[in-house]
Amino acid sequence: MAISFRPGEFYGALARASTGGAFDIRALAASGREDDVEVHTHDDAHFVLVLSGVYISTARGAPAFAPAPFLLFNPPGTTHRDRFVDGVGAFMAVSLSASAFAALQRLEPLSEVAVPLGHAAAVARAFRIAREVRGAGLDAAILEASAWELVAATRDEPAPRHAPAWAHLAYEAVMDEAADAGLSVAAIAAAAGVHPVHLARVFRQAWGCSPGDLLRWRRAERASELLVRSRLPAAEIAAAVGFVDQSHMTRAFRALYRLTPGAWRRAHDVAPIQDAAVQAA
Repeated sequence: MAISFRPGEFYGALARASTGGAFDIRALAASGREDDVEVHTHDDAHFVLVLSGVYISTARGAPAFAPAPFLLFNPPGTTHRDRFVDGVGAFMAVSLSASAFAALQRLEPLSEVAVPLGHAAAVARAFRIAREVRGAGLDAAILEASAWELVAATRDEPAPRHAPAWAHLAYEAVMDEAADAGLSVAAIAAAAGVHPVHLARVFRQAWGCSPGDLLRWRRAERASELLVRSRLPAAEIAAAVGFVDQSHMTRAFRALYRLTPGAWRRAHDVAPIQDAAVQAA
């Protein structure tokens, strides 16, 4: 017998959560082994944006294996065993309440089986929500508007337009190699065998951001984790995650989280770190 999941309930470690009107939005990371995941049923409709790893789902209509980045819509009552290869991956879930989904179905029905969403409009809108909720995630109106745009995008463009294979390799390079301060868009384009202009164009069409935007986002996100989980000085963290210097990290961090690195630490109850001169006194 399948386990019943309440709205907003998923397997995985919760990183951030927010709400936007009728939507519950969560950023999560896979936790545990593949075998730890049991067959379960979701009461709510939800989108899953796979940000890293290879996603596996047994839902009717879903592909057996889906590498990041990947977007899937699951209608209410979806029963599946969805997990990540080797238990490693990160994803965002955007859930729509049952009452809101029922009202939507009366106007213009959405699919009653899982639907992979590969076209640019839907994926770009999902990435916009992910950047907001994994960043500051404080503006419920922006999150709600973006989530409704995501729903609209699944209906407005029935013909999918998939990103080419090399673009997925470029995406993986940004996500996996962001800590390399020498990583450049030109180097990523060269590895993919395309011109940087073509890379930038296809990247934005597919995921609604440039390779540089994703690179800054990835580095700032890793910095946010180290700021809370370690006692390293900010300058060392900047170098560790791939920023040129601390000021570069501060600018990127403020753009994503609307806080400086120091304010981020204070908000997470991390005591201020004294500089070397004070510590030696």
